[in-house]
Amino acid sequence: MAASIPRGLSGLSRVLGSWSRQPVLVTQSIAVVPVRTKKRFTPPAYEPKYKSEKEFIEHARKAGVVIPPEHLERPISLACTAGIFDAYVPPEGDARVTSLSKEGLAQKTERLKKNVASQLSIRRIREFDANFKIKDFPEKAKDIFIEAHLCLNNSDHDRLHTLATENCFSEMVWDIQYKTVRWSFVESLEPPRVVQVRCSSMVNQGNIYGQITVRMHTRQTLAVYDRFGRLMYGQEDVPKDVLEYVVFEKQLTNPYGSWRMHGKIVPPWAPPKQPILKTVMIPGPQLKPWEDYEEPQGEAHKPLQA
Repeated sequence: MAASIPRGLSGLSRVLGSWSRQPVLVTQSIAVVPVRTKKRFTPPAYEPKYKSEKEFIEHARKAGVVIPPEHLERPISLACTAGIFDAYVPPEGDARVTSLSKEGLAQKTERLKKNVASQLSIRRIREFDANFKIKDFPEKAKDIFIEAHLCLNNSDHDRLHTLATENCFSEMVWDIQYKTVRWSFVESLEPPRVVQVRCSSMVNQGNIYGQITVRMHTRQTLAVYDRFGRLMYGQEDVPKDVLEYVVFEKQLTNPYGSWRMHGKIVPPWAPPKQPILKTVMIPGPQLKPWEDYEEPQGEAHKPLQA
């Protein structure tokens, strides 16, 4: 007689039998293996041999090594001065008074008194430039003057830097950026001559500058046009007589220095300059987007009856 199977076990067998007929999903386990990397280099702690700068200097002196002191100042080079020192005072009525008149003789006497300081300055210049000759300088100054002004016609600023100092360059080009300059030299009414020579130092006694004032009485033409091509100043075909006192400067201590135009002296009795004609825009009426501008038509003038 077969033994009877318990009821609970028979139910379990039925459940297991149903699960055994279904597909079984097997999952693969992921193994994480650590990878050994390169060992980082850690620099050793730096321990200075000398604990202080004073100890290092004492050790260097014992070894016979002299360490020069370190200066934090930066060297500067002053290529030109900021102005004209001891400016020449032109006599009133110059180029109008003859040397035979009473006023002309007084001006000549005053010039001889001031000539003593100029002679001392000329000797100072010859100490740095043995080939300097005061008689040949006026013609050289005239060539520098003409070439510097011709550079304004074609805006050759690179060449102008070699003919004018930094102080004079800014005064010549500061207001002609969008303008056209037409300058020309016609002739010399009187030969140029040196009226004053001065030497002075700046910052220290070893930095010496020389300034020479040259009197030029010439005939020139000048016309300045704005960016629209309209004439602002002067006339291109009308020459004018111009009396100028031009100052030339050179850094005497610089072996590669040269004489450059530094500025002009304008006497207080000089006549006023011609006013500049400026082009301005006249604002029109404010129109709305759908309106058109119509020029106002003036009334026709009736003919005058005799």
